[in-house]
Amino acid sequence: MTFPIGTIVDLKDGLFGWRGQYKVVAQKSNFELVKIQNLGTKSQQFVAPDKLRLGRLPQFFIRGLQA
Repeated sequence: MTFPIGTIVDLKDGLFGWRGQYKVVAQKSNFELVKIQNLGTKSQQFVAPDKLRLGRLPQFFIRGLQA
């Protein structure tokens, strides 16, 4: 699945299950990793597209990582 840049998505994490809200920063195709940004901490990471779904969960971030 391709997500347009700026789309709010949830991330499926092996440890925490579904968590959200992340913004899609970059994706070139269905087969490449998607770059997402945590809306709370502004941290960014690359994830497989099958680990994402359209956002519907409250924001998730670890408070100790906030600046």
